[in-house]
Amino acid sequence: ENILYMPHSYFVNDHKQSARYIFEKPLPTRKLYGVPDDKFVFCNFNQIYKIDPLTFDVWMKILHQVPNSILWLLRFPQTGENNIRAEAKLRGITEDQLHFTNVAPKPEHIKRGLLADMFLDTLSCNAHTTGCDILWSGTPMLTMPGEKMAARVGSSLLRAVNLPEMVAESLEDYLNIA
Repeated sequence: ENILYMPHSYFVNDHKQSARYIFEKPLPTRKLYGVPDDKFVFCNFNQIYKIDPLTFDVWMKILHQVPNSILWLLRFPQTGENNIRAEAKLRGITEDQLHFTNVAPKPEHIKRGLLADMFLDTLSCNAHTTGCDILWSGTPMLTMPGEKMAARVGSSLLRAVNLPEMVAESLEDYLNIA
């Protein structure tokens, strides 16, 4: 056996075959998902289990520092929505600053990614396939690499698409970029 080193990223993903439909008309609208047109929309379409307390605290700070912004998350699982809303309320976040949507089939999942203004990556376990999907949709992703491999995927993906400026070096940097 020989080790094969991949240039730019370890994560192999071929959207040329799997997502050619991404920009076919009609494109979805924010209205279709109940997302306000007049807000800056941060999103994360990972499963909720990836949202650790540190990530959540940072995201709530971002919502406080970016006027007129919301965070769009998946109901994945649906039972997590109430807990997230309760924790956000404890941090001074209003109901209308959080928006939840259901899991969708892959084509719709990728297409709706383009409706957000920025994808906020989770810190302890970065987006993997979801990161590829969001970048394919054209939405920028913000990440910060951690110590473990699962926390370094986002930076690998962003460097592979030549967006190193979206890789934060610290929590303060993550907040400032957002």
